[in-house]
Amino acid sequence: MPSFKKEQVGEASVWTLRNTKGNELKVTDVGARLVSMRFRDKNFTNRFLLKDDAAGAILVDGGNDFAKIAWQAEETLEGLKLSATVNGKSATVTYSVSNDNEISIKYEATGIDDISAQVIFSSEALPDADVRACQKGATWEKFGAEKVFPVTEPAEVEMELGMFGYDPGCPIDYLDAGLKNAANIYSDAASIDVIVYATQNEIHAAQVEGGYALKTSGSKAVDGKISGQTVYMIKTRR
Repeated sequence: MPSFKKEQVGEASVWTLRNTKGNELKVTDVGARLVSMRFRDKNFTNRFLLKDDAAGAILVDGGNDFAKIAWQAEETLEGLKLSATVNGKSATVTYSVSNDNEISIKYEATGIDDISAQVIFSSEALPDADVRACQKGATWEKFGAEKVFPVTEPAEVEMELGMFGYDPGCPIDYLDAGLKNAANIYSDAASIDVIVYATQNEIHAAQVEGGYALKTSGSKAVDGKISGQTVYMIKTRR
C-alpha cells in the first residue's frame, strides 16, 4: 500500500500517496480530483505529468454537483477512498499507486447513469507525444482532434518483479479485474510510456491546450449500480 500524507490547502484537504520509489500522487477531497502526478524519469529527474491541478477529474453524469463538494476521505489498504452523496446519488472513488508505478482509479456509483475518469497529461512533461489505440493493426499517430476508440482487447501484461504476488505493494490484478488494453502514449523526447488499461468499453483521446486528454467511459450498470477502473502504468525507456 502507498504511504499517506495529509495537508490543508485553503478549504480543501490534499493527500499525497507515495510508493517506495518516491513517485507520488496528490488527491484533493474537493471533487475527488487527482491534482498532481510526480514521476522520476531514468535520470532521476522529477516530471510532473499532469497539465495542472484540475487535470484529473471524476465526471458524474456530465454535471458539476459532485465536482463542487468535499468528498468524505478514508485511508485504506488499497488506497485513498473518497465517497459522496448528492440528491440521492452516491459515488465512491479509490486512488492508489503501486510500487510498479501503476496508478489506479477505481469507482462505484448508485443512481447514476454514467461516471468516468479523465486525466490530462502535460505536453511539457511528455513533449511531442504519440497515441495508439490497443486494437489489432492500430498504428501510432499524433494527438489531434478527439477520437473515440473501443476498448476490447484482453489485458496483456508482462510479468515483472514487483507485480502481482511478487510484491504486496502491487495489488492490481489485471485479469481478475476485467481490465483491457485501452491505449498507449509514447513520448520519444521524454522516453516515457503511459500504458492505459480500463474495464470501460471506450476511451476518448484528444490534444488540448497544454496537454493530452484521455477519458474512459461506458461503464455498464448492474442492478442500478455501475463500476469501473482505469489504470495508468508509467514506464521509463532505458
